[in-house]
Amino acid sequence: MRILQTTILLALLLELPSGSGRERHRPSAREKRIARAERRELVRSALRATAAHGYYVFDELMTEEAGTIDFLAVGPVGACVIVVREEEGDVTADVDGALYLNGRCFEDDPKRQAEDLVAAVNSKLADTGAHTYHVVCFTRAELYYLGENPDETLKGICPTWDLALPFASAPTAHTPADVAELADRISEAYGRPPFVIPEGVDAR
Repeated sequence: MRILQTTILLALLLELPSGSGRERHRPSAREKRIARAERRELVRSALRATAAHGYYVFDELMTEEAGTIDFLAVGPVGACVIVVREEEGDVTADVDGALYLNGRCFEDDPKRQAEDLVAAVNSKLADTGAHTYHVVCFTRAELYYLGENPDETLKGICPTWDLALPFASAPTAHTPADVAELADRISEAYGRPPFVIPEGVDAR
């Protein structure tokens, strides 16, 4: 009888999954790289839509003052730095526009990062009269706000799928000729061509 019980128990144990049964799959380093590249490509795809609104878009521009500019859009509104952030969790903006990740201050504040990069771009466009804006794009976080006016509180903050919207509705401050000159200035300053050019403009 005891032999039979032992045999049955052993069979049941062999059928159980290893571990607690609640362990989540931990992605490998390779899987993480692929996922990160896919998220970055989604951002690039969103920015390609700005071509319909007269924008050039550059990527991976190195600055001495503030590190790498993920993306820089140049168009009728002027210039716009796009900072891409990969944090997971809940990003909350309070009534003053300060950002928090999972209820705590960011170790590397996204708005401060964006402002530093904007200053670097302004130094290259100092005599053009163009204004430089910034947008922080969160590729994985959920965005929330505290206050009654989310349009103001979350101004300059967006998820990937909303990234092209600000450019579609932005005011026009520069002619197409002005925009082309600004794009040339950026290309010369950073040594990189745009990967997006306005519709109807021939690639050079």
